[in-house]
Amino acid sequence: MNPNEAKETAKLRLEDYLNSKGINASTNFKCINPSHEDRHPSMSYDPNRRRCHCFSCGADYDIFDVVAIDTGLSGKELFNYVYQMYQIPVEYEHESSNSHVKYNFEISKKKTEKPESLLGFFEKCHENVQKTDYWKKRGLSKATVDAYNLGYWVEKQRFVIPTGEFSYNARATWDADKKERYLKPKGTYELFNLKAIEIAEQPVFVVEGEFDALSVIEAGGVAVALGSSGSMKFLEYLKSCKPKYPLILCLDNDDAGIKAQEKLGEELTKKGIEFVFANITGECKDANEALVNDREGFIQDVQNARNNAQFFLEQKKQKEAQEYYNTSAANEIGDFISEIEKRFQKDCISTGFKKIDDVLDGGFYPGLYIIGAISSLGKTTFALQIADNAASNGQDVLVFSLEMGRQELIAKSLSRLSFQKCREWGTELNFATSTRNLLNGKALQENGQIEFMNECLKKYGNFAKHIFFHIGIGDIDVEKIKDVIEKHIRITGKKPLVIIDYLQIIAPYDLRATDKQNTDKAVVELKRASRDFDIPIFAISSFNRENYTNPVNIASFKESGAIEYTSDVLMALQFKGMDYQKKEDGKYEDEKTRTARIIQLREEQEKRAEIPGKAQELQLKVLKNRNGKKGVVDLEFHPMFNCFEEPKPVNGGWVLNQKKR
Repeated sequence: MNPNEAKETAKLRLEDYLNSKGINASTNFKCINPSHEDRHPSMSYDPNRRRCHCFSCGADYDIFDVVAIDTGLSGKELFNYVYQMYQIPVEYEHESSNSHVKYNFEISKKKTEKPESLLGFFEKCHENVQKTDYWKKRGLSKATVDAYNLGYWVEKQRFVIPTGEFSYNARATWDADKKERYLKPKGTYELFNLKAIEIAEQPVFVVEGEFDALSVIEAGGVAVALGSSGSMKFLEYLKSCKPKYPLILCLDNDDAGIKAQEKLGEELTKKGIEFVFANITGECKDANEALVNDREGFIQDVQNARNNAQFFLEQKKQKEAQEYYNTSAANEIGDFISEIEKRFQKDCISTGFKKIDDVLDGGFYPGLYIIGAISSLGKTTFALQIADNAASNGQDVLVFSLEMGRQELIAKSLSRLSFQKCREWGTELNFATSTRNLLNGKALQENGQIEFMNECLKKYGNFAKHIFFHIGIGDIDVEKIKDVIEKHIRITGKKPLVIIDYLQIIAPYDLRATDKQNTDKAVVELKRASRDFDIPIFAISSFNRENYTNPVNIASFKESGAIEYTSDVLMALQFKGMDYQKKEDGKYEDEKTRTARIIQLREEQEKRAEIPGKAQELQLKVLKNRNGKKGVVDLEFHPMFNCFEEPKPVNGGWVLNQKKR
């Protein structure tokens, strides 16, 4: 195919290339722009455009751009590298001669003709090896010449180094220019001594030229030669044959060799292959020059490099063994005792509700707490009241509100405080106000009301300095939550209680994933954050719609199995009386009878919400408690005044004392 066709064909392989790098192209991933330090995955692959795009820095790459970043290649060398990688045949036309030069990298499965074996040719050349002293000038012994079947091509006056059954490198024995220096057969070229990777019982040296590899062998080492451009073939071979020992990289001691060695090291690191760098050339250009200039010194350098690589391997083995043994329970005892002592000295965070604290063994400990309920049953109000209760005790609280704004949240707290202050004074609820009346100003129309609300504001101000609101508009994801927590701890030195309202509208981790997958991911990451920061995180979750008439249970939690399995404590709110009830005969009520009862129950509770001072009767169920007990706590909820209370055992309700203000 022509270059344009080959280019478009190659672009189709970007997703495959990203996957080969360990990048999941089906989701967001960290930007691969070298100048962009991407803390949050902000690059994605567009299958329609066959490009990857970063929504943060604006980088927009096709496969050639990405490969150029990885390899440092450019121009025709870059294009040929990609074509060879995916076996794409391309035909270049040279206009000056109207001829075609064809680069066909496709390995045709239809070819059945096997290349002619060169073993006979190698034997003939080896028989003539004594007709030249070229190998002696290069510092090689007859033992090495015989071991690797090196020979002399009399007709062409070239020293032949077999690299495989079908390939060789024939070096001119005269002072030839660079173009004529080496002669190789057409077709596939095999790397010299590549099989040593598989069979060697010691670290293998990786060098550039065949004479460099033979020089290392002459010094008692084992070596592979990459040739002028064999790095890709070498890396491809390592996919199916991982070395037993660390590789020793020692390419030519010039700018090109140093750069190639660093790049090879980067690729080996990506593949998880161990290696070390070694300088066995001293001030010489390559290994063979070093052998010729100072044979004894070179032999010592090779032995030292090999010993260092083996020492590196032994150290790694010892470290791995020690790390493994450190995972035994015996090594955790000291940390366990220290952690227990630390927690013993640290108070848990009270919810402000005594009976709830009793069930939770004192309140909130570091971990992930999740609460769910049907709509309009006060989930946000309950969480906000716990936040205020904790803040009033000097505990910092971070509130991530993904629905309500600051004004509404503050108004809910002031509404509750106005109700509670009326309770304290034992007066009627004339000055207790709703959120709406606060926001529209109706609660501040009389002098007495203004004075009363000023006192509520003063009380709110006493603990509001410990509450930090973070309002979301679709841009708060788990990573941002983590960043805020880290920043708060770094600036204040205090570990906060974190409240999230609510789970299902946290910005998705992956726009192409399902709601369930995104919620699962959010829950797992929040659990990890609670562990890493050693703090309690209290998150609100929505319910499935069928739970509007059913008793709460673990299956009530919407769209996520991770909520059940990952949370430390799982709680739910419901109207009191939602559970299945037994009849006088000991059998449970039938579904028809229960449905009628639930409808009546809900109607009665909803009417209560419209009467000032009349509370809805709720239950808080602890459905799961990883390190404690489960239980049920009765609560009274005043929706009009955003207030939860534990029932007072005084003739079934509160007593108004008619105290004077």
